[in-house]
Amino acid sequence: MRTAALVLTAALAALTAAPANADAPPPGEEIIVQGSRPAQKQIRDFVKVLTDTPSWRQIGRFHSAVCPAAMGLPPAQNARIATRMRQVAAAAGIPVGKASCAPNAFVIVAPDKKWAIDELSRRFPAFVEGVSDDQLRKLAADPSPAAAWQVKSLRSADGELAEKPAGGDYYRIEGANSASRIRAASMPTFVASLVVIERRSVGGLTVTQLADYAAMRTFADTNPARLASSAAPSILPILTLPPEALLPETLTHWDLAFLKALYSTSNTYYAGFQRGDMEQVVKKELEKAGKQRQ
Repeated sequence: MRTAALVLTAALAALTAAPANADAPPPGEEIIVQGSRPAQKQIRDFVKVLTDTPSWRQIGRFHSAVCPAAMGLPPAQNARIATRMRQVAAAAGIPVGKASCAPNAFVIVAPDKKWAIDELSRRFPAFVEGVSDDQLRKLAADPSPAAAWQVKSLRSADGELAEKPAGGDYYRIEGANSASRIRAASMPTFVASLVVIERRSVGGLTVTQLADYAAMRTFADTNPARLASSAAPSILPILTLPPEALLPETLTHWDLAFLKALYSTSNTYYAGFQRGDMEQVVKKELEKAGKQRQ
């Protein structure tokens, strides 16, 4: 996967290279988050809609260090997006890879979303592994200007990578931890995470806004459409807000609290139980942020 990631980065950088006059996000660097006073139901709804996983299944995330890479904009902008995503990951307590790491969190700014997804499927099938043709068609046909998905694998509850037997289409799980009614013997892990964003939708956004949006789409399996039923503030709807809307300058306190909650709780637990733990972390982080603003 390391070699494939490096090849993908080089090839897509050429395929999605921005023209010299392409709109690029203006500068933006600081880790500043915007927040509001939390309510327990609001917290519960926010965590639930951003982890749209049945209670008896598990919520996926990275277990290896994240290594962001951006492509499709001028090189300096791509580099700053990747740097900002590293800063967000560090602030959320997510392990970050070294400078020489093989990318596993890809931000692809492309002229056309469907074209980019088709090219990935045709030229780099490893990066759509586990995503059905029907799912890819739905991602390409969705009217949203962005699509995100994850290539997933399994680890044992002890953290060891699971392997598939030769010729088998299932994982062999070995470890000391046994499954129970609230905890599984394995945990889903992201091998790679990708977000494809149509170039037309990034005009006027800062590097910070674009990178923070991408961090929320690649570090977690989130979908902005799910937030329609939540009143919590988030960076996630930023690509589809009307021109006259007041845009968040960065990811919000809610966004950062969500990432902290996802990565500080164990996803060996089934989703219904992990969400309960995540709600407590989000509540604590929002209350702490509220005290800092007083």
